[in-house]
Amino acid sequence: MKKIYVLAMILVSFFSVSVFAFQSNEERINNYVSVLESGDQGVQEQMLNRLQWSGLSDPALFDVVEKRLLEHYNQDNPNGHLISLMSFHARALGYSGNEKYRSTLAEVAQNATDNKVRKHAKKALSDLTRWAQWLATLPQNVSVEAGQSIEVATYLHMLNVDNAFVQRLAARAIFHEKQRDKALIAKAVELIRARYLETGLDGETEDTIAWLCKAIGVAGSSDEQAFLAQVAENSPSPKIAKYAGKYSR
Repeated sequence: MKKIYVLAMILVSFFSVSVFAFQSNEERINNYVSVLESGDQGVQEQMLNRLQWSGLSDPALFDVVEKRLLEHYNQDNPNGHLISLMSFHARALGYSGNEKYRSTLAEVAQNATDNKVRKHAKKALSDLTRWAQWLATLPQNVSVEAGQSIEVATYLHMLNVDNAFVQRLAARAIFHEKQRDKALIAKAVELIRARYLETGLDGETEDTIAWLCKAIGVAGSSDEQAFLAQVAENSPSPKIAKYAGKYSR
């Protein structure tokens, strides 16, 4: 009975992160903080990883991440589970784009007990500036239309930003979360259609279009499948053609 209860609680935590559609960032932050406080390790790591495309920077969430990192980053003889979890915590602070966490990340990068945690803290330090730049493109309050979740509204805004890095984060969000919102898919198709026939694309743009192909591929619509087949046949980019072909099936 106890095992069944534990499994049920893990499943509840999982679905609270991966399926539930939030109407506001406040709802998201409250849920994410509760996951950090009581969620299964795998669910925590999944949520922390998703912060990279969340559009969130609120200290109400990231102060909790920082506190947990400072409590555990230099424990003697940490086990593999703790090392993995603290690595995700360190990397997540970089996704905040908030300079207030730079000193903490520098401390962890220098003094963490385990090399993996130090490595991810160093990556987070390099992430801070780039995430700050793209988070600055978000309005203070993303407009959410009737029947739309805050996640979908955020990803739509990201796709409308004229920046390949930001668009790629949105494409990764759509792909990993298997988003099937019609407006998201339509915008992704529009972005692919505008660029897939071009030659000499820079690597970042090419990678973004490939991710957009993957993103609409998970939608499963016959129209998107047919479009991806067209992209695979006609794109001069081997990378774009590869992923369009893979996800047109």
